[in-house]
Amino acid sequence: MNIFISEKNFIHNINLLKLKYNKDIIPVIKANAYGHDIKIISKLLLKYKINICAVARIFEALEILKHINYDKNFKILIFESIESNYLKEIINNSQLLISANSLEDLSLYLKSGISSNQIQLKIDFGFGRNGIFYKNIDVLRNLIIKSNLKFSGIFTHLFSVEYEDGIKIINNFTEIVKELGKDNFQMIHLQNSLGITRYGSIPISTHLRPGMFVFGFYEEGAFENNLQKVFSLKGKIINIRDISSLKYLTYNLKKNLPMTLSKVAIIKIGYGDGFLKINEGSFALINNRQFKIISVMMDTTLIEVDDSVCINDSVQLYYDFSSTRNYLKMNMCEVLSILSNKIPRILI
Repeated sequence: MNIFISEKNFIHNINLLKLKYNKDIIPVIKANAYGHDIKIISKLLLKYKINICAVARIFEALEILKHINYDKNFKILIFESIESNYLKEIINNSQLLISANSLEDLSLYLKSGISSNQIQLKIDFGFGRNGIFYKNIDVLRNLIIKSNLKFSGIFTHLFSVEYEDGIKIINNFTEIVKELGKDNFQMIHLQNSLGITRYGSIPISTHLRPGMFVFGFYEEGAFENNLQKVFSLKGKIINIRDISSLKYLTYNLKKNLPMTLSKVAIIKIGYGDGFLKINEGSFALINNRQFKIISVMMDTTLIEVDDSVCINDSVQLYYDFSSTRNYLKMNMCEVLSILSNKIPRILI
């Protein structure tokens, strides 16, 4: 099995969002670019002169720097707080932008000699995960004035709140940016994919910060027309077995399995590759027809088939994100990001 990455669809999605909302885009490519391969995606960004992306952790940023041709205009925003033992990496790589998730973070970064032009301020409005609290804004304002600080950016997170609460966050964030001095920030952003759907183009922001939208999928409450799916999981049937005379199939009594046919096709993927056993009972697409997945083992998966299916026929998994999400009761961010790096990613 291979994961095929559509270059055309990826760039289409970014351009669609940029043109529709008249904002620059910060593609979020954390968690191995949501399973799409962070090396492939970062190279595409560089190719199309999209000069910024965001990741969750510093090791993701350092992984990108290993595999792209150096372009000092290309910036990588890291969301996590940076521990002191990694600060030298930040100083030595001007391409890396870091998040101050507290006043303590900001103090550590500045005392370590990191330029404020490499720092973005994260403001917390109740998400509880990270960010500088609203009550500390006066301290922050005084520090900016005293030291004449100019930052790479300022941002917050429009998490899954009720609509009116989201409007309050937008208004409060807008006032804070004005209070701290809008001209002190090169980038201003607060909308992930859900925030884009719910609130459209927000005047104070300079950038949108979508993750799943750039890869062409969506979750409940977040939807954008005309996005194109970037990901396809495809392979070949390696064997077909007639099991009509068998009492057992893999680790199960055959009579306990929800089968009506007497043949199974075998494909090379299993839960050891991140294709979980909860996929049992869902469907694969073979010759434009749906066939039920019967058994997922560590290295292989069995699909119930009929006589129309042959060895080397193409099979596609997760061909429809909506039905996958509904069957697995998992969002696609979870489903795609756990697919193993053992599965080759191929750019098309």
